[in-house]
Amino acid sequence: MKVEVRADNTAEISGYVNVVERESRAIRRIGGKPFHEIVRQGTFAKALKKGRNVKLMLNHRRVLCDTSNGLELREDNVGLHAKAVISDNEAVEAARSGKLTGWSFGFYCNQDRWSENGETRTLEDIELDEVSILTLPPAYLATSVEVRGEDTLREQRYSDDISVNKAAAAAVKPDFSNMEREIEILRLRGTNEWTH
Repeated sequence: MKVEVRADNTAEISGYVNVVERESRAIRRIGGKPFHEIVRQGTFAKALKKGRNVKLMLNHRRVLCDTSNGLELREDNVGLHAKAVISDNEAVEAARSGKLTGWSFGFYCNQDRWSENGETRTLEDIELDEVSILTLPPAYLATSVEVRGEDTLREQRYSDDISVNKAAAAAVKPDFSNMEREIEILRLRGTNEWTH
């Protein structure tokens, strides 16, 4: 994620919401064992071709803009890329203070495939409802956050490399005290909608 905070109190945010064909970290399932999730290449492109208006939100809670007024989304050979200019005061302040931790997305599942052991879910056809910028830990850890202001450049990286994660966690200092509650809030809005 690249974030450029501007003098007019807006921020341009861009980056990959999700890298396709890469496993998420373990996702807890209500009443079941944790699993990993993979978005199959082409899944986002197929969803975007349906023409649904997709929202950009802060932590899956508040709409900042959407694809009809400023949010640009596309899938390329890496994954789902997003770009938008935001003016919401809370979101801009989170960008300025280095509290953004990455991206997430919310969707309805039309078609998925589970591994025989039930440990991996592959998404093949979805209705993309929203993408979110987060101040919470993202489900997919291959995220980097770069914040540019008038005189500052701060970069925070999240990956599967534990040493990198320790450095990123020290830089961001995320609040994990309400994480279980946040996971439940973000998990299910309906029987087939998941947020990551």
